[in-house]
Amino acid sequence: MSSTPNNPHQSWGKRLLAFLLWSLFAAIFGLCGWFFMLKPVTTALGNWSLARDYQSVQGDVVPRTGQDEGGTFTWYSVRYAVGGKTYDTSRLSVLDDEAIDEPFNATVFKRLEQAKAAGQTVEVWVSPRLPDVALLSRDLPVSRLWPKALAGASFAIFALAGFAGMLGAFARFAWYGRLVEAAPVWGFAGAWCGFIFPVMMLVLSDSSIEWVPALFVGLFALVGVLVMWAAINITLGRATGVVLQPGRRLKAGALATSYGQGKKKAVNSPVKRGGVGGRGDNFDKN
Repeated sequence: MSSTPNNPHQSWGKRLLAFLLWSLFAAIFGLCGWFFMLKPVTTALGNWSLARDYQSVQGDVVPRTGQDEGGTFTWYSVRYAVGGKTYDTSRLSVLDDEAIDEPFNATVFKRLEQAKAAGQTVEVWVSPRLPDVALLSRDLPVSRLWPKALAGASFAIFALAGFAGMLGAFARFAWYGRLVEAAPVWGFAGAWCGFIFPVMMLVLSDSSIEWVPALFVGLFALVGVLVMWAAINITLGRATGVVLQPGRRLKAGALATSYGQGKKKAVNSPVKRGGVGGRGDNFDKN
């Protein structure tokens, strides 16, 4: 008997259904992971890399007023001069999100408020190539990016598993049977991480968060990582036991013979836990 299950989809209908399910799995995690997690990280890294040679000049804080559904609000821009020309910028940081309520942007915005109240100038970082492009902070907010990078990396792994399932559903690779065997674990891990990682990003986005809720959410995220690791191990064949191949039946009397042999072996040899009854020879050993 082989320890690697064959492709379980023997009909074209089942292959098509499996292809669609794996495609949905890959699309959900691939698109969400890119647009909400990895794209903001790569954009911030790209902006930070470009801003490393920006020149520092002083600028004056200029109050602006705007109006939205909540009424009138005040925001600030900074007026600076380069080469005898005057420019204005309101770009707070290298982040893709330019909203004022973003925690790192809010820190820079508060600095503008304090400078305006004290009548002081602020530092502006200006591009040496395009003087109308400037930032009020060129620092890389690592604390804002690492949760998104971690969540994005996990979502990329789920998307990769879905893409592998799409290929295996029709190409019938040898490893596809193990991927199907691990499908319930992948599904549970995907549901768990798909919920807890966005929650982790929201919780850690609050700079004033206390360590207790952060630790609590971190433990749930760790559980998701461990379940995902278990799915990876099953797919790679590191945690599989002996699996009965689809369509293969035991011969008549084989169960009784196996029972008799096992009973005799149990009397004459030490008990070995695991094997066929579990997930390998190390099953449930502490």
